[in-house]
Formats: sequence, C-alpha cells, structure tokens
Amino acid sequence: MPESLSDPFGKAFMAYHRGENAVFIIRRDDGYVDEQTLEGYFTEYEYWPPLEKESLAWVKGKVLDVGCGPGRHALWLQTKGFSVTGIDVSRMAVEVAMLRGVRDSRVMDARHLDFSPGSFDTVILMGNSFGVAGGMGETQEMLRRLHRIVTDNGLIIATTRNPLVTDNPRHLSYHERNRRRGLPPGLVTIRLEFRSEVGPWFDLLFVTPEEMAQIIEPAGWRIERLYKADGGGGGNYAAILTKK
Repeated sequence: MPESLSDPFGKAFMAYHRGENAVFIIRRDDGYVDEQTLEGYFTEYEYWPPLEKESLAWVKGKVLDVGCGPGRHALWLQTKGFSVTGIDVSRMAVEVAMLRGVRDSRVMDARHLDFSPGSFDTVILMGNSFGVAGGMGETQEMLRRLHRIVTDNGLIIATTRNPLVTDNPRHLSYHERNRRRGLPPGLVTIRLEFRSEVGPWFDLLFVTPEEMAQIIEPAGWRIERLYKADGGGGGNYAAILTKK
C-alpha cells in the first residue's frame, strides 16, 4: 500500500484502539465492496489461525515485520524474547503499534527498504503483505531487496491467499478480466475507506503456491515449507522461504 497523506487504514486502527466502533471498506476497481471489522488485527495469540502459529514457529534471530499494522505479531514475538522491527506505510498504524508497546516501529515502504545487508534473520510478511508491492515484477524486486538485508541463513515467513480457491462469480469474472489484459488472476486494484477518509488506489497481489515459486526463484528464494488453512480456509496459506 503506497504512503499517502490520506490514511484511512491507520485512522481505523486508532479508532479501534480508542474503543470506538470501527469498520473500514475495501473497494475494488470493478465496484466490488467488502466491509471489514478490525478485531482480527488486534487478536491475542490463542485466537490466531493454526497456519500462523505453525509458520511463526520458524522465527529466529532479529525480525523484520513488514506491514506491521497495529503490531499484533510484533508484540507477541517481543514476549518471546525476539528483537523486532516493525514497518508500515501508514503513519497512524505505526503510532498505534508504538502505543501498544512495539519497541521499534517505523514508517517505511516495503518497496524502499532502508536497512543494511544482513540486518535481519527473519522477515515476516503476514496478512497478505507478500503482495503489497503490487505486480509480479514489483514483488520480485521487493524480494531481491529482502534477500540483501537478510542473513545468509535467514528466511521469510509469508501468508497470502490462493485467489483461484473461490466460487464467487464476481471474483471469477475479475480473474477473467485480468487474464484478458495479460495480468495475473490474483492482482487486484483496491482502495481503503474509513468514514470520510478515502485512500489512493493501489495494487495488491494474491498468488497460487505455483505462482509464488515462479516469482521467488529469480530473487534467490525457494519454498521450504507450505502450511494450508484447515478445511480450505478460503485458500489461505503460509510459506516458509529460504535462500537458495
């Protein structure tokens, strides 16, 4: 998600943090609208999906949390003794993360990482952050940058959703529109809205495990392990990526 003066996502986080009723809207460029509540961004570890718990068991050393939001994962990792740096393009999300106790939270775009080589042992890309850079080329470039700032034995833990696991005719129609345009089926153009705040349009990429393997290979990564949601889980899965 690109940094913008408008910050509906961050303002929604702050409203929820203050105890207000907060519902934000995800609007797709074909008119499809999805309303979401904020509880999932603030849940405690015991309520996390099994695939998140299983994949985060791989965390080691110094951690970079890309797209940290209000700090759900960073806070839990801190309690386990890990040194965690959280980054997000939303200034207010970073503020909420800090208010909640994340010790190192910074405003930074995942496409423009400002860290020295070998700074981290683990990078977590949770909550669909794997595709936050946009298209396949942009995602691959982000992965190349992550390759530089991760230690030789470092890894990436990423969660995303297989876009093809759906029977929703609106989604299937969108996939076909993308194919006609020569785009990946799971590339969506969306914007976020909260109350009177409207964010900019941006691209978000969802990929099948096969597409993920194709993207990460030229960037120097390989899939070490996959975890899939119980009962299908809407196609949600987690991937452990290690350096080739």
